[in-house]
Amino acid sequence: MPSNTIFQQIQDKFDVILASSSLRRYQILHDIMGFHNLKVMKPSFEEDLDKTLYRDDPIRYVRDTSFCKAEGIVQDLVTQDAKGSKEKLIICADTIVIDSDDIIYEKPGTKDAQLANLKKFCYTDKGHPLRVATAVTVIRWKDTKNYDIRDPFHETTELYCDAQIPIELLEEYVESGEGVAVAGGLMIQGISGIIIKSINGDYNNVVGLPLNRTFQAIYQELNLRVK
Repeated sequence: MPSNTIFQQIQDKFDVILASSSLRRYQILHDIMGFHNLKVMKPSFEEDLDKTLYRDDPIRYVRDTSFCKAEGIVQDLVTQDAKGSKEKLIICADTIVIDSDDIIYEKPGTKDAQLANLKKFCYTDKGHPLRVATAVTVIRWKDTKNYDIRDPFHETTELYCDAQIPIELLEEYVESGEGVAVAGGLMIQGISGIIIKSINGDYNNVVGLPLNRTFQAIYQELNLRVK
């Protein structure tokens, strides 16, 4: 990468860190955006917020989860008394799927739960879009006395599933093991893309990180000072 690119300027100023174990988010930041020195931290937050408190506002759930992940990362950095030659710019994110009844779906965890999700998305909710919402929180870190957790932002993408898809395909997909560890159980960049008839919004947001909004959030930090 040429030394005068915006991405190189960002890397010259910051250690860019992804606070996620998601390979898909890593690929977006590393492979697409070109942050080749990208580091990874795993959030300690358990992602156990009470969903019943968010029945009327599922977007607030994903924003709060992203922010809680960021707070956990800060506590880890404080405990480590983390320092470095450059400031750290840390990206925390969370993704959920929301159906037409405003029910929140995270990782199904089991094949039975995944198949139940897919049946509802394709057949019960036919004609209604799924909303895939990703919330991102950026941490600007210099040291334990100089850091800031930025307000989270979110992006929403609509997915329309194919109500004519054969049930056998859903069952075969679930048996493949793909998607059981992603929000809703549907991994758009895999074979399950066959299930999706159309998409309205940022494709990468469904993968795990909104490309444009995340870049803009990182870029604006070039000319801001940590509080």
